[in-house]
Parts: sequence; C-alpha cells; structure tokens
Amino acid sequence: MRIIVAVTLAIALGAASRASAQTAPAPTSLETTVPSSGGSTGPTLWGILPWHGIGVGGRFMLPLGIPPLIKNNQIRDSFAVEFGADLLHWSYGYIGSHDYSWTEVLPVVGGMWNVWFNEHLAGYPKLELGYAFGWFSGWDYPGAGPQPTYGGFFWDIALGGMYKLNNGVTLRAEIGYAGLKLGAGWLF
Repeated sequence: MRIIVAVTLAIALGAASRASAQTAPAPTSLETTVPSSGGSTGPTLWGILPWHGIGVGGRFMLPLGIPPLIKNNQIRDSFAVEFGADLLHWSYGYIGSHDYSWTEVLPVVGGMWNVWFNEHLAGYPKLELGYAFGWFSGWDYPGAGPQPTYGGFFWDIALGGMYKLNNGVTLRAEIGYAGLKLGAGWLF
C-alpha cells in the first residue's frame, strides 16, 4: 500500500511541476507595448534646426528580429532600422555682403537600439549612412569660378529620445550631424 501511495504522490507532484513550468507569467504593460521581438513600427516627421539653418525630414521605423540584450523586466530594449530623408537649408548672407545659401537632400538608412525605461519613455543611439546631394544658390562671386555642387556618402551618430503617448502618438527628439530634430511619430 505504501508503494502505491508513494507512486501516486510522485505522479501527482510531477504533473503539478510540469503544469507550473508550462504556465507563463502574465505580461506586464511594458511587455505588451514594447515587444522583445523588435519594438515599434511607423513613420516620424520632424522639423530640424541644423547648425545655423532650418530643415524638415522623415523616417520610417521597422523592427528587427534581434533578441534583446537587457533581460531586466523593468527596462526593455529592441533593435530597429529606420530609412527616410532630410531636406536642410543654410543661408550665409551677411549685412552688406554677398548672400548665398546651401541646400542639401540627405536620403539615409540607419540602425537604432531602443532602450525602454518604462512603457512610455525610451532613449536610443543610432548610426545612419546616407548620400548627400547639395547645391548653392545665389553664388555670384566674380572670379570665384563656377557654382560648386556636392554629392557624397556620409555617416552620422545620433542620440535621441521618444515619449509614447497613450493615443499612439510618439514625441521624438534627436541630436546628431544635422543638429536638433524635434517631431512626432505614429508608432504601433
């Protein structure tokens, strides 16, 4: 009789331990809004204040399937790729001298590592690669030669932050090569 009770108890304990191992803990709100499989997707539009100029730009973020590096339940991370373009304009006019300006179009693609401190606030470093197309306007310097143009590859390291509102709008700020970028995204 003791053997039957011992075997029955062992089977019951084994089944209970298997059932508890298969039951996953309920996800926190951070885990549901910032999935470890890659994060958010969506567009961002921003105004740009380059050093002594003005500009506009946009990006589209796509999550990457890279596993998170941070295993803490309070802080989550995800990796994403962003692509888009910026349009920047600088004016070099001075009172009483020649006025000319520089305009640049910058198509880019970059990778970012988003670190979510809570379900609303994230910070990120980003590396972008792109190709700049640029031209002068108002170049009228006698003897200075033809109006210069420019085109070439460039890279940029930027630091930024995101604040996700409850309605899905995400406010963003970023500083890098082009200067300060402030905008809003619709990340889902």
